[in-house]
Amino acid sequence: MTSFPLRRCPALLALAATVLLVAPNAMAATSPARTPDTLPVSHDPAHGHPSPPGDTGRQVERFKHQLAKSGYVSQSGSAGVFDLNRRYCEGALFSGMWPNPQSPYIVTNLPEVPGQVPNTNPPVTWRLRQDEAIVMIGTTPPPEEYFSFDLTNVKGSLHTGPVVWTSVGDPVNNKTVRTAGPEPYDRPFALVITGNGRTRSEVDRMLHNSGLGGATNDMTIPPAMYRLGLDQDADQFLLGTRTIVAEPGSEKALDDYRAAPPLQVFRVRPQSGSGDETAPVYAPDPLPVPPLRVSGTGATELDLNPDLQLLRQRIIDTHPGFDAHDEVVERGFEESNPGLQDNLLTDPPTTGVDGLSNDADDPISHDFSLPDGSFVVAYGTNHVATGQASYSSVTINADAHAAVAVAAQGNRDLQGSASDFIPDRPDADKLYAWSFSRAGGNGPSGPHVTTLPPTGAPFCAQYGTDRPVDTSTIRVVARAYMQPETLTRPALSSLLLDRLLVFTPKK
Repeated sequence: MTSFPLRRCPALLALAATVLLVAPNAMAATSPARTPDTLPVSHDPAHGHPSPPGDTGRQVERFKHQLAKSGYVSQSGSAGVFDLNRRYCEGALFSGMWPNPQSPYIVTNLPEVPGQVPNTNPPVTWRLRQDEAIVMIGTTPPPEEYFSFDLTNVKGSLHTGPVVWTSVGDPVNNKTVRTAGPEPYDRPFALVITGNGRTRSEVDRMLHNSGLGGATNDMTIPPAMYRLGLDQDADQFLLGTRTIVAEPGSEKALDDYRAAPPLQVFRVRPQSGSGDETAPVYAPDPLPVPPLRVSGTGATELDLNPDLQLLRQRIIDTHPGFDAHDEVVERGFEESNPGLQDNLLTDPPTTGVDGLSNDADDPISHDFSLPDGSFVVAYGTNHVATGQASYSSVTINADAHAAVAVAAQGNRDLQGSASDFIPDRPDADKLYAWSFSRAGGNGPSGPHVTTLPPTGAPFCAQYGTDRPVDTSTIRVVARAYMQPETLTRPALSSLLLDRLLVFTPKK
């Protein structure tokens, strides 16, 4: 398969939280992951005695013992939050690429194999020998609306851009994850990423013998679509964890999880007798392309269109001192498999795929001007209230090229906001209307208004840098994650697309 040309870039800054440091080929002891001390204990099938549900220290030690006994070697990595806004302002990224501030990504970093061609985006992207596996052992996030472990393919330089950034199959999310227990949250789990059937079978067996047999989740890099290897032409991958909006009472637990992710990451491979660690030991045993979960149930939000049109008119009528014009929100990101085949670039304002999860629909507006004295009202259906999503949100982004996130509101905050305008409609609770304002006292007021900083405010000052951002240029992303019935993205044809009204003072 033809790869997108890779461009050399400076190393990205190190991630925040180092989880485990183990020298190559060594099996050093490690401290167990931190454990929430209010959780009940669970039965440990490997040793027949209770263990705290968040404690994976014993399983990790057993897994390392299994690796040594099976003739495998390992290198260990780390995991930490990768704030796209901050990384843009610090100069590590060519663009923020429209991030979701309600979901700071936890990204794994991995060391290179001795002798391999250097990675383009160290340490967040990595190549994989065809008989290697990436293994994550840890604790799942606390209760929240949505989390996932998402494997992506990155072609190009995140420092200079552009990139082709696509998802590799379906993510493992909070409704599909296998854990050591009946619940998806705060539980031990293991994740195995490989393209080699023999390696998967052996690593899964090792995890089973370590006490994680029922908690092992397999993800595939299919050699039919991606080029495994450690040479210049091999593809590069990135493993990210999305954590989105804690359930009430779990806010601090989620903050703690992000601050110190209880995740240990290994790259493991059969040991080479020749000493050449870049040469595969096992013959190719390509895993097939896994099936994707199918989106859509046939149910739609389209019957709410009359209420949506009434909501639009009521919003306009509420602000007679302003001129209103519509901004279109439309499908902007291509799905990953077509995007990969077409080498679709993400190079803001060009959207491409941009790491769009297979669990999400992310309609997006065009760039538009929002000067001081004006405001924008985002309105539409609350996709969680209609049953089409488990999480939805609206994000305000700034600068056509920087594409950084300025503000966001999720479905919980949006709930009830449409009643400001259509309290007489029985389905008002299935819609929302939220204002993002630079109009000061002349503009909208109340609990469903977010005040945006003035256009001259230096966005990157909050990160201690002066990289310029044109905050007068706005673009809006509307997200809808994981339909409850299908456990994947809702069908875009089933959604009423979010809408925007931009208000400027009448002259």
